[in-house]
Amino acid sequence: MTIKLVATDMDGTFLTDEKTFDKPRFQKIYDYMLQNNIQFVSASGNQYDQLRNFFKDFPETLFVAENGALVGSHNEVFRSDIFSNDLKMRVIDLLNSLDDIQVIMCGEKSAYILNSSTPEFIKTSTFYFPTIKMVDDFKTVDDGVLKFSCNCPDDETELYMQKLADLIGPEVAIPTSGHGDIDVVRADVNKAYGLEYLANKLNIKPEEMCAFGDGGNDLEMLRYVGHSVAMENGSPIVLETAKYQTINNNQQGVIAHLEEIFGI
Repeated sequence: MTIKLVATDMDGTFLTDEKTFDKPRFQKIYDYMLQNNIQFVSASGNQYDQLRNFFKDFPETLFVAENGALVGSHNEVFRSDIFSNDLKMRVIDLLNSLDDIQVIMCGEKSAYILNSSTPEFIKTSTFYFPTIKMVDDFKTVDDGVLKFSCNCPDDETELYMQKLADLIGPEVAIPTSGHGDIDVVRADVNKAYGLEYLANKLNIKPEEMCAFGDGGNDLEMLRYVGHSVAMENGSPIVLETAKYQTINNNQQGVIAHLEEIFGI
């Protein structure tokens, strides 16, 4: 088996529940990958700036951020895929009309959160979106929109996913990472879409890629690569989709699996 690229989701996958990872253990894997021309990719629904912060000590890392809407390196954005203005405005109107849902609008320059959001949601959002601005109205923001990140009651996640899909229509996809977190992205955008861009840019075949995931927003990526790995803590559909399984995220399952396949 030849692996030339490793992509991993972050929350619930590469990171522990405390949002950390074992840097000394990963450093050995990272050095091995550099020596063997294997590319490491952080593929996440999270903001580009947050992902760069996590891997500031690993400068050759590439990023598929915002669930595939932005692809880049530490120093350069290779590609970003934004909403049309018409679609952006329609989604804003719809989200503003829904109760029990809070929203972050994720742009190319920054993320944006409404001043009317709850203090708890604002506090949580500043962790996941280190570059974020408070605004009164999303419609006044002059920025290309990559996605909308929504939070709803945990036990109503699937209900809101279906509601958003029905109300907005086929121009968008509604992936979730679980726990009440829902994204609204362009229908043609996902993590596999980001990896396909890197496949063409780096001349790497999908069958030469390895990917790790735990949630619904990882499914396209896991189906795309040749060596797909589900976390033990993954959702049932992820466990069914992936070809392999590793231990849970709090036991550093990604690192453990890479140590095994690379013989480290």
